[in-house]
Amino acid sequence: MFLGDILVRRGLVSAAEIEAALARQLAEGGIARIMRLYLKALCEIAGPGGHWVEVSRALGTPSAEVQRMVEAYGEYYEVAQTALRAGATAHDVHRAVSAGFTQRGYHLGHVTGHSIGMTMIEFPKIGEHDETELQAGMVLSMHPHAISQDGEACLYMQDTWLVTDAGGVPLAGLEMKIFDGTERR
Repeated sequence: MFLGDILVRRGLVSAAEIEAALARQLAEGGIARIMRLYLKALCEIAGPGGHWVEVSRALGTPSAEVQRMVEAYGEYYEVAQTALRAGATAHDVHRAVSAGFTQRGYHLGHVTGHSIGMTMIEFPKIGEHDETELQAGMVLSMHPHAISQDGEACLYMQDTWLVTDAGGVPLAGLEMKIFDGTERR
């Protein structure tokens, strides 16, 4: 489980609580459980003009459960290319891109995505009950957070997207997959 899962599932907010939760997990499952944690390559950075970008991929060898999540991420990535279009509502986009996850029985984290610009997290959020209409030129960070029913497996990968009249354009140019660490440019 990712550190973010501990935050989501247990509502931890301080470093001390996070360290205590990790210590409990280590005590409950031993070092082997901690070693099964997926590493995550995450980049949340502002460029010279002050605009933020988010991109992340998991690193490691996925379990069978996580591989099913990767398949759902592939579906999200394809659907986002048509769903993230001007005129669509944030709620409709959320429903469209989350379908592959929910149909497999996964819980989703706090939101499927959000606008991103001069600050890292801006409105609208891409989630339930947000009827904001997307406009061409909006930039969104999309990051469905898939969590298994038992809470033991999860996957969180994110991309920055441009909303156009024709649909979403992923800006990172990075394949939607779990990397094993042997990749070279």
